[in-house]
Amino acid sequence: MEFRQVNVTEYPYEAIREAITNAVCHRDYLFSGATIRVMIFDDWIEVESPGKLPADITLENLDGSHVLRNKAIGELLHDIGYIEKWGTGIRRMKDLMGNHGLQEPEFEERNIFFRVTFHGPGDKILDLIRPEGEIDLKELGLNERQISALAMMVNEGKKFSNKGYRGLFNVSNQTFVRDMGLLKRLDLVAAEGRGRSLRYRAKSMS
Repeated sequence: MEFRQVNVTEYPYEAIREAITNAVCHRDYLFSGATIRVMIFDDWIEVESPGKLPADITLENLDGSHVLRNKAIGELLHDIGYIEKWGTGIRRMKDLMGNHGLQEPEFEERNIFFRVTFHGPGDKILDLIRPEGEIDLKELGLNERQISALAMMVNEGKKFSNKGYRGLFNVSNQTFVRDMGLLKRLDLVAAEGRGRSLRYRAKSMS
């Protein structure tokens, strides 16, 4: 078992990076007065690049299509690892957003620009999907005291006695019994010894 803080971001950063990489690779550099823009709003992000879609590429067949407008730039981005596989960028952005609990990005042409819009979670931010295998201890009903104790057990190998727990957190015996009882019911801690030698440690988990 590993105990650590996991921050779930509003957007999957990899999807934003993919859009910026695509913009650098596929923008029309003939428009010298126009630039790639990343615009951040309260609840959405836009990545806009100069140049419409290449010939034979439409918004409908965009997913999986591959036309390399700037070969030298594209090959360089591929060599340094920013492009993993040709023609997969659009699908990757969609999958990353979906796996994060967000709607797919929107793709559109506006005048001479191609734009990708990523919509954020809005008031559903608590519904974002955390990384696979991660458990939110607060959702299990643990309070800050229990989380702190469990962190010490896991990260430092600390074992808690009744007296030690009560002294550290300045709580009563009743509170200790309640706190440790929940940790035991959730199968997060195990007891060692008896009587005065009774200690609680983090339970080994794979």
